[in-house]
Amino acid sequence: MEQEVKRMSIKTLIFPQRYVQGPNTLSQIADHLEVLGVRNPLVLAGPTAMSVCRQSIEASLSAKGMTCAFIQFGGESSWNEIRRVKEVCLSGGHDAVMACGGGKVLDTGRAAAAGSAVNAGVVPPELVQEVGANVLCIQVPTIAATDATTAKVSVIYNEKGEFETFLIFPTNPAMVFVDTAVIANAPVEYLVHGMGDALATYFEADICQQTAAPTLAGGLCSRTALMAARLSFDILMEYGLQAKIEVENHIAGPALEAVVEANCLLSGLGYENGGLSAAHAIALSYTRIYHLFEKHPSHGQFVAFSTLAQLMMEGRSKDDLDMIYGFCRSVGLPVTFGELGMPTVTDEALKMVADDASKSVLIMSMPKASRVPDEEGRFYDPQEIFSCLKAADAYGRQF
Repeated sequence: MEQEVKRMSIKTLIFPQRYVQGPNTLSQIADHLEVLGVRNPLVLAGPTAMSVCRQSIEASLSAKGMTCAFIQFGGESSWNEIRRVKEVCLSGGHDAVMACGGGKVLDTGRAAAAGSAVNAGVVPPELVQEVGANVLCIQVPTIAATDATTAKVSVIYNEKGEFETFLIFPTNPAMVFVDTAVIANAPVEYLVHGMGDALATYFEADICQQTAAPTLAGGLCSRTALMAARLSFDILMEYGLQAKIEVENHIAGPALEAVVEANCLLSGLGYENGGLSAAHAIALSYTRIYHLFEKHPSHGQFVAFSTLAQLMMEGRSKDDLDMIYGFCRSVGLPVTFGELGMPTVTDEALKMVADDASKSVLIMSMPKASRVPDEEGRFYDPQEIFSCLKAADAYGRQF
C-alpha cells in the first residue's frame, strides 16, 4: 500500500529537446539540425506546406553540405500512412523524419519516426513494437492550429477520417521549429482553430489536478504544468483578438508571437503534463457523426465547443461562462451547433457522441467519472454529457 501511495504522488514533466520560434527561421533550420546531429532528414509535407517550406529547407541544408529527401503526405494519419513513411525513411537511410504542415502531417511524422509506442486508446493499454523507423522526430508546423507539436502523442484515424486510437511514444520530438512569418501568411482560421484547441488546456489540467488523474507524461499534474496551461489561457484572453487581426494583415507581430507560443508550446506542455479530460473526450467523439456536418470542423473547433460542454459538466459560474463564450465570439470560435456546422442536429446523433465520450479513457479525470468501466464500457453517465451538450448550445444561442 505504501509503495502504491508513493507511486501515485509522483509528478512527471516531459518536453521536446529544442523549441525554436520566430520570423523567417526556416532559413536557419540547418544550424539547429546540426546541433542535433541530423544530416539527412526525410521531409514529409502536404502540397501547401511543400510549396511554402521546400526551397528554404533545401537552401539551408545545402549551405551546410547536408542532404534531404521529400515525400508528400497521403492525407490521413492512419496506420497505412505511418508504415509508408517508415519504409521510405528506412530505405533512404534517413536519420530523422521532419514533418511540415498541419496536425495530421505532424501526427504521422511523430509516429513514423518513433520506435515503439503504447496504444493508449484501449483498456488496458497495449505495447506496439517497431511503429516507425526509430529516428529523430522534427516538427515544423506551418499553421498554429493545434497544440500537438511538442508532444510524444499521435492521434490515429482510420481511412475514413474517424478517430481510431492514440499512441504514446517513449520520447518527445527532438525539435519543434516554428517560423512565424509562415504562420502569419497562412489562412487566419487556422490560428483561430489553434486557439480553440488551446482554450481547453487550462480547464482540463485544472480538473486533472483536482482529481489526481494521471497525465500523458506518466505522473500527476505538477504546479509547473498547471502554470504553463494557465499562461496559455491568459495569453489567449489578452492577445487572441489582436493576433487574429495581425494574421488577417499578414503581420508577424508581437501578439501573434505570443499566441503562437500559447498554441504551440505552452498548451502542448500543459495538456501533456497537466492532463486531458471531457473536452477532448467529447471532441474526438464527434468523428462518429462526421456525415452530419455540412463542412467538417477542425480539431480546434471541436475542442472549443466541447470545452463549453465541459464547463457545463463542471457547473461553472455565469461569470466564467460569459468570459469564455465572449472570447469565442470575439475570435470566431463556435458556441452553437449551427456555428460548428450542424444547423439541424437530432437528439439521436448527440446521444451517439455522448455515449462514445462516456467510454473514452480521457473522461476518467472528471470528478463524477468511474475509474472502472461498467458492463457497457462507460466511465461516465452519457445522459449527463448529452444534457450538457444541449446546454452549451442553448447558452450560445442566448448569449
